[in-house]
Amino acid sequence: MAVKGEEVAGAIDARVREEIERMVGEIRTSIEDVRVAVDSQLKAALQSVQADVNSISFLPHINKAVGELEESYTAEAAAATKAGGGAGAARVKAAVQSIERGKSQVDVLNALLEQCLEFGSRAALLILRGETFSGWKGVGFSNHGGNDEMIKRFNAAPGLIPELDRVLRNEEVVEWDGANLASRLGVGNSERAVLVPMVIKDKVAAAVYVDTVANDASKFDADAIELLVFTTGLLVDTLAIRKKIPSPSLRASLSAVDTQAGAAAASQPAAPQPAAPPPPPPPPPAPAPAPAPEQAVPKHTDAGTVAINANQLRELMASQRPSFNVPSADDFSAPAPPKAPAPAPPPAVEAPKPATPAEDRPSTQYIPPANIARGGAAGPQSDDAKKHDEARRFARLLVSEIKLYNESKVEQGRKNNDLYERLKEDIDRSRQMYDERIVDDVRKVSNYFYDELVRILADGRADALGL
Repeated sequence: MAVKGEEVAGAIDARVREEIERMVGEIRTSIEDVRVAVDSQLKAALQSVQADVNSISFLPHINKAVGELEESYTAEAAAATKAGGGAGAARVKAAVQSIERGKSQVDVLNALLEQCLEFGSRAALLILRGETFSGWKGVGFSNHGGNDEMIKRFNAAPGLIPELDRVLRNEEVVEWDGANLASRLGVGNSERAVLVPMVIKDKVAAAVYVDTVANDASKFDADAIELLVFTTGLLVDTLAIRKKIPSPSLRASLSAVDTQAGAAAASQPAAPQPAAPPPPPPPPPAPAPAPAPEQAVPKHTDAGTVAINANQLRELMASQRPSFNVPSADDFSAPAPPKAPAPAPPPAVEAPKPATPAEDRPSTQYIPPANIARGGAAGPQSDDAKKHDEARRFARLLVSEIKLYNESKVEQGRKNNDLYERLKEDIDRSRQMYDERIVDDVRKVSNYFYDELVRILADGRADALGL
């Protein structure tokens, strides 16, 4: 009996252990399922919050900040000019206007670097990846002892450049001679330099480095550079929701400056006209005076035009890449009525163009109904057109971000026609954000996200995506 009792007890103990292990396994499985579900919900919530943040308008704050800084800058312009460092409010506003015209992140950042050359000799944008600063683009280095392309190879881990560590850790503007960072960028002889952190989405995302050489030291203006970087960060934050590009307030301000310049030129005394010869004596009749030659009328100059020098024009042309025009809401205008009294013949219907090998799928651009008119003189923009305009802008912003942070992968992907394979994670994540943000009735009749992938990432070649 004792032996049977021990066997029963052992069997019971073994059965209890099996049940406990089974229950523990089920609990672990349930916990893992809960963790996966929570992670999925958190990711969805984060993407939704990011989309909501992108929809917040900072434009009034931008205009207010620019106005306040311009007022303070104008008050100190005279004294700063005498000290050799003032740029003048007009030059700062012209630079802000040039940056503000950009319709994508790449356009805005390129314009920022070009305008920094108005207040320094060389400029570089260093993007923050984790805790490492990497070179994105440089300008002015080729003209001052270096090479602009070398900036793209720059990488600085924490501890390598103390000034970059201060930008990252303390989030502050650093001004010094720039010698240690200039040598890392392949140049020397820097007299003064400044590092300005660029804040995007409420965190430091990059740093702008601007320095000056000896013969350009008089135009160096750290305050103007700080203002341009600050404004650029706000513009990048609001690209998806901005409707008026360029801003009417900046355009009107610059027009007033040009108008004052034209008035000053007009107020100069005109060249004296030659005196008419005295008439002949009374007996013979005086001959009729010959008609005076007509004075050449100066051609009207558009008040909104900003002059650029030859070097800036060459750099601008060199930086341009072929792009495909994406129709905007302004393209949805109704045709103007014919001026001739006779009725115009019915317009000929264009035959559809055959698809090229690079365009193996039909275009998904949205074509609005004929009764949709654009805003302005033709009437207010319809709700349907506004939805499509917002979808197009949001898609352009998402794809521009992919290109901005993956320049090397984009170049290799274009060469090998495998952009999607190289950028699959970024493209899928941005596509999910696009689908969550844009309503179904817009996505059913268009695919702006794909169109921007072809236009921006693939440089207009659909086959480069590798889909």
